[in-house]
Amino acid sequence: MKKVLAAIMLAVMGVTSVSADDIFDDENPGGWDFELPMLKVGKSNSRSTVEVELSSSLSFGFIGGINQAEGVSIDMGQSFEIEWGDVISSKVRVGKKDFMRIGMGFDWRNYRVTDFKMFAKDERGVISMQDYPEGTEPKFSRIHTFSLSFPLKYYHYFNKKVYFALGPELYFTPWGSLKTRFYEDGEKKKITAGNVHQNRFSVGVGAEVIVHHVGIYYKYNPFNVLRSSYGPKFSTMTVGLKVAF
Repeated sequence: MKKVLAAIMLAVMGVTSVSADDIFDDENPGGWDFELPMLKVGKSNSRSTVEVELSSSLSFGFIGGINQAEGVSIDMGQSFEIEWGDVISSKVRVGKKDFMRIGMGFDWRNYRVTDFKMFAKDERGVISMQDYPEGTEPKFSRIHTFSLSFPLKYYHYFNKKVYFALGPELYFTPWGSLKTRFYEDGEKKKITAGNVHQNRFSVGVGAEVIVHHVGIYYKYNPFNVLRSSYGPKFSTMTVGLKVAF
């Protein structure tokens, strides 16, 4: 009982769990696993196990705009994504070194424009690209979003330390905001707004290659970031680094 309580306490602490070592266990060739932060409950061939292990993923990537409406120019050097992946996940083995995995994670994204256009929200809630106020010096204008990500990916392990993954990702984005910063007469100014009418549901595709816990990933998101009736159209692609613990 003490061991179970300790495992639950570690799960609440928020460190996630994912492990690939059992993929190469010939005595355990099939079945499913369900994983929570710091807690892994596995079942295979009528054998159940509970074990504590440290495993998850953190990603940092640069976002580039694609299919952008006139006036929108997402700066890939200034736009970025931070993702905490596989907070909750489950997997099904489909081969000795292959399995399908569905998970849930948290995703934060900043979409910045740094030229002479800025995101602006009017009294109707519609977002458009406008010029900065006359006589000001632009700094940046950005849309920020928070999403829950639900990837469904196929994993192939070349060995215990090297794998490739590919698959679709569903995003639920309940929150978004707008911020613009500029200088006026040498003084810093900012404009902020909430409820940017972000596209709450979207689907993309992602791929990653991991070698010894570190690798690269790519995402393509063809859906518009903002709802088309409330903002300029633009979708994105992301390239970055991933650390799998």
